[in-house]
Amino acid sequence: MAAPAPPAPPDARPRTGFWRWALLLGLAALVVRVAVIVLVDPHVPELGDASAYHLLANNLADGRGYIRPFDLLRFGRVVPTAEYPPLFPFVLSLLSRLGARSVQAQRLGLAVVGSATVVLIAYLGRRVAGPAVGVVAGALGAIYPMLFLADATLMSESLFALLVTAALLLAYATADRPSPLRFLLLGLVLGLATLTRAEAVLLGALLVIPLAWRVRDASVWRRVGLAVMVFAVAAVVVVPWTIRNADAFHQFVPVSNNLGTALDGANCRLTYGGTYLGSWRSTFGTTDARGAECFEGFNGSKPGFNEATAAATARDDGLHYARHHLSDTPKVAVTRVLRTFGLFRPGQQTQLEALEGRPLGWERAGTYMYWALALLAVAGLVLLIRSRASVWPLIAAVLTVVASTIVTYGTQRFRITAEPAILVFAATTIVTIGRRLTRGSRPTVARV
Repeated sequence: MAAPAPPAPPDARPRTGFWRWALLLGLAALVVRVAVIVLVDPHVPELGDASAYHLLANNLADGRGYIRPFDLLRFGRVVPTAEYPPLFPFVLSLLSRLGARSVQAQRLGLAVVGSATVVLIAYLGRRVAGPAVGVVAGALGAIYPMLFLADATLMSESLFALLVTAALLLAYATADRPSPLRFLLLGLVLGLATLTRAEAVLLGALLVIPLAWRVRDASVWRRVGLAVMVFAVAAVVVVPWTIRNADAFHQFVPVSNNLGTALDGANCRLTYGGTYLGSWRSTFGTTDARGAECFEGFNGSKPGFNEATAAATARDDGLHYARHHLSDTPKVAVTRVLRTFGLFRPGQQTQLEALEGRPLGWERAGTYMYWALALLAVAGLVLLIRSRASVWPLIAAVLTVVASTIVTYGTQRFRITAEPAILVFAATTIVTIGRRLTRGSRPTVARV
């Protein structure tokens, strides 16, 4: 009896029907997100990032511009802000202009954004390892709490996950057929991602430089020119906001002021040892006899308050502490990464993240599901490497999380850049197991 013919490579298979699977997955993801928002109804803290985004959006819709939302609410003072990158509040403001001014309405709007992310994850999985992996990756994304909790709690990770997945897809498309237009589109998406979360700058560098270098039959200068074009396009997207910040604060603030608060709260006695090692803490002006000052908050009620100046002071305090405790740096850095990847005091970490409005039970469920996916993802990465698949864009997303966590602090929501890659890697293993159980054959993966 003749041996069965090997399956065709994914790129050679008919693709006309995949959009139906993608649409179905998107609809399923939307149902899950709406159900969580309406039935679980995660709490959005009155003082927190989510409430700030909500108030910023409504202020923008009312024509007040980017102003510190709690200063207006508490003190009636109009103070310019760049505490958060601007794109996510702007997107929410579009919903506000359409009448979605409540927290609940804006969360339902983000459910659509999260569902679009699931669709893109399905297409990403298809590109990396074929249609079956794409369907499984999308299905996992539809029910994965670490994705839908960002939508349900009104956090910027919702929009950032969409842009990261789009950037990864564009990176693969550019690797398949390099062209100035594709490099330009990649720069546009990376610029938008940077205006959502600043770690997109690092992701861009890890994606663009290898992509440009691998362009075949191109001179060194052409490769350099393509890379420069991507960064130039991204800069064109970001620079208008930087100019606005220079005008508002009379200082150079490329994207946001939140790096100062992150560094101050991440580099202090409470986070360099003890219970909160590798985490972030705020003391809000209270200290103990041992000098445990972490981030102490901004007092926007002071006359002449300048957010950029306050953030620079906080940044300098954090860096000063880090410089004087260099011997602790390896321990703290490793712990930060382990926290972000759910491997250090996960029980405590889920409780800390529940303070941001995530239901504790769902955060724990998401952590358990992540652990299973992580184990499958490691095996999937090995399978893809052995099959000579192109995995660098996905690895770049994971390395971005590692690097940004080392610089700041550990928290599971910072893993959002790597979540699409984790889902694709895990889906590869699941499909491999399924095929071996049913046909005993190895999966065929896309090659570049």
